[in-house]
Amino acid sequence: MHMILAYIFAAILIKTSLLGLGLVSIMVCFCAMLILTFNRPRIVSTIRAKFLRLFKIALFGHISAYLGLLIKAYFIDGVEDIPAFIVGHFVLHHILCAIVAGTVTILTLRLYTQSKHLRVQQSKAE
Repeated sequence: MHMILAYIFAAILIKTSLLGLGLVSIMVCFCAMLILTFNRPRIVSTIRAKFLRLFKIALFGHISAYLGLLIKAYFIDGVEDIPAFIVGHFVLHHILCAIVAGTVTILTLRLYTQSKHLRVQQSKAE
C-alpha cells in the first residue's frame, strides 16, 4: 500500500512535467521526498532510496530549467529581446520538462520491474 503512494507521486510528477508545470512539479517532488523521508513507509530501503533518487533527479531537472531562465534573463539587452526571450524560454522549458518526464517514466518502470522481481524472490524464499 505504501509503495503505491510513491508510484502515484511519480505519475503525478510525470503528468505535471509533460504539461510544463515546473513549479507544481517541484512541489510534488518536495512532498514526495518529505513523505518518503519522514513517514518511513514500509518499503524496502533500497526501493525507497531509488524513489528518492528519482524525485531528486526530477527536482534538479526542473530547477535547472528555472536556472536557465534566470541566466537567459541576465543577457537581455533591451525591450526588443523580450519576445525572443519568452519564446526561447517556452521552447527550452517544455523540452526540459519532456526530458524530465521521460527520465522519470523510464526510472519508474525500471523500479517497478525491479520491485516486482524482488517480491517474487521473497515469495519463493518463504
